[in-house]
Parts: sequence; C-alpha cells; structure tokens
Amino acid sequence: MKTGLVTRRAVLQILAGGAVILSAPAVLKITSAQAASDPTGLFNAIRRQHGLSLMATDPKLEQAALYQAKRMASHGKIGHNIGWGNGFVARLQQAGIRGPAAENVASGQSDTDAVFKAWMNSAGHRKNMLDPVFDRYGLAWATPENKPHYIYWAMMLGVAQQA
Repeated sequence: MKTGLVTRRAVLQILAGGAVILSAPAVLKITSAQAASDPTGLFNAIRRQHGLSLMATDPKLEQAALYQAKRMASHGKIGHNIGWGNGFVARLQQAGIRGPAAENVASGQSDTDAVFKAWMNSAGHRKNMLDPVFDRYGLAWATPENKPHYIYWAMMLGVAQQA
C-alpha cells in the first residue's frame, strides 16, 4: 500500500505520470500549479473566499488522517468507522487530539483540487471545511495494493492544542 501525507512532494508523486492540467473554479484566486503543489494554499484560498481565518497543518492531525486513509485503502472501502475499535473518537484519543474536531473522507479523486471540489459540493464536508472554529488540519492519502491509482483521502480538522 502506498501512503503519504499530502504535502508538496506527495502531490507531485501523484501527478508524476505526466503533465496534468488542473482546472480551478473561476471564483478561486489560485492557479492550477499552486493547487497541485500546495494543498494548504488551495484550502486557504477557499477559506479566504468565505471570510474565514487561514488553516495551518498540524502533525497530530496529519498522522490521524494518514491512519484513516491507510485503513480505508487496506479495507477497500470509504468510511469513518473502518474496523472494530477504530471509530472517529477512538482515533482522536489515540492521536492525542483534544477539543473540537471533524473528519472528511473521500475516494477516487486524482488530486487535491478534485477532492477539495468534491468536499465543497457536499453539505456536511463543506460545513467542516468552512467551520470557523477550526484553525488546523491534516490531509493524507493512501492507495491499495491492488488498485495503485485509486486514492483514499482523509482530512482531519481541529484546533491548536494548548500545552
């Protein structure tokens, strides 16, 4: 199973098969190249467009997202509860994440631009992405061994942790 945090390097690995031209909605003021190489820039363009504060990546949220993406890829299905004892709340506790949190999952989209568009077109996922409470996120993807070009996505949203 291939896995990775969706960083500049990971997105470039996804797109490594050749030149890919992405189309961004006209309302976003971000270029296709930026969307492909900078998921945080794309996410923050969406948030800015709605008058919201900007997001920062968080290592705990990234690890929780990666765990969920791997679980979905290894089981070949999308969901928030994959396998016994691996529900959303249990995963938050295991990752040491406290406070408000939410999760978006998806599968089949080929890049961050496509998965963000899909989430923004889904009422529940859109609500999570535009929730003004959240200021941190983690985004990850994984592919199953038997379908190396099929991507399972997970995004965890939360708040800065107080020490």
